[in-house]
Amino acid sequence: MSKQEYIARYSLIINYLKRGKASWKDILNHLETQSEIADYNYVISQRTFQRDIAEIRTLWNYDIQNNKSTGYYFIQEEEDNTNENTHLLDSFNLFNALSLTNNYSNYIQFESRVPKGTEHIYGLLHAIKNKFILEIEYHKFYEENPEKVAVNPFLIKQFKGRWYLLCLKLDIGEIRTYALDRIKSIDIKKKRFSISKEIDLKNYFKNCFGIITPNSGKPEKITFNINSFQAKYVKTYPLHDTQRILKETKVETTFEIEVFITDDLIMELLSYGQELKITSPNSLVKQVATIHKNVLNRYISH
Repeated sequence: MSKQEYIARYSLIINYLKRGKASWKDILNHLETQSEIADYNYVISQRTFQRDIAEIRTLWNYDIQNNKSTGYYFIQEEEDNTNENTHLLDSFNLFNALSLTNNYSNYIQFESRVPKGTEHIYGLLHAIKNKFILEIEYHKFYEENPEKVAVNPFLIKQFKGRWYLLCLKLDIGEIRTYALDRIKSIDIKKKRFSISKEIDLKNYFKNCFGIITPNSGKPEKITFNINSFQAKYVKTYPLHDTQRILKETKVETTFEIEVFITDDLIMELLSYGQELKITSPNSLVKQVATIHKNVLNRYISH
């Protein structure tokens, strides 16, 4: 069996158990069914399944447990790893589907806008993990020539299909975010750094929408109404982790999020057009209303 078939089988097992607990017989029946669909032999012995559990824990960070009293298998997920695991599994699901399908271009179309800079991710992860100082060649949109910047790399963040590096810019001692698609090259130094205990990387973007983090102020509770149809999309793809429903009628749904008010957030709210109405805080209501008035004036004066 090829490596891609092993990976495909692991993915099948995880996806099946994410639906709920299952017995060994249930899992085996599922693998038999998938074997017929994909024309691959995914059927294994229970002994091999135990080895798969260990491999899945190592590769995917999913912990498959067995309830000895009932015999059912289930995934024991830690809350901190849920989002990370989901992204990894999504990537592997796509990889498996494409690698096991001939001429997939006839059946699938990718977005034409492809994020750049992903070729740097491996090197950046190596530097972050080992705490190596980096020198990056960075070209800002509004500068004619690129600049070389020495940084302590902390983490990589994805936002709207683009990738960003959060780091400490050494010459000024301040945290900065650099877009990977503007990085021309990276040079990993052998000099190591240490991270200040004052920097809470895990929660750095906790109340942020996007990659803009204000230097001052506090997150604010923002409420907005969306019509009932559009609300279905917002429920399944929340604007933020803090999103919750305050009120729901047949006509519209009232949502609340608690985030910093930034340009990233305002642009996202504006993207819903007339389907969304901000109700609080009043400062944001006035700010968005002014934007809409200015846009209208541009069209009227045209």
